[in-house]
Amino acid sequence: QMNLGRRIQGFDGRPDLFEGKEHPRKSVGHKNIFFDTLVHDTGGLELLIRNQGSDQVVMGLDDPYPLGEMESEQQSSYPGKILDLAMERKILSPTQCDAIWEDNVIQWLCGDNPKVKQKLVNRILGNS
Repeated sequence: QMNLGRRIQGFDGRPDLFEGKEHPRKSVGHKNIFFDTLVHDTGGLELLIRNQGSDQVVMGLDDPYPLGEMESEQQSSYPGKILDLAMERKILSPTQCDAIWEDNVIQWLCGDNPKVKQKLVNRILGNS
């Protein structure tokens, strides 16, 4: 997402290199493309949300990846800190934050299949 402008410029500026290919904006807008919150600052997250919306943003696509969040003596960071800061700074609403943690992840894993979604939710909740 962060280099989308560069991809668009290349696509538009050198169409000879991309004959028969989809426009980058179309592929980034596909309903099965999701983005992780791992941008390390609220400005990057705000840009992502402004350009992409929050429906396809999820928390933890890279997990487990040791960034020192849990191992650090100082505990200056923790999983989800960027979302807490974004809510504090009014970049995200509580509803958007909840969706990034839950609903969007379920959508990413299950797509539009309600039976598969319900099966996953039941499994998570310990219901068979």
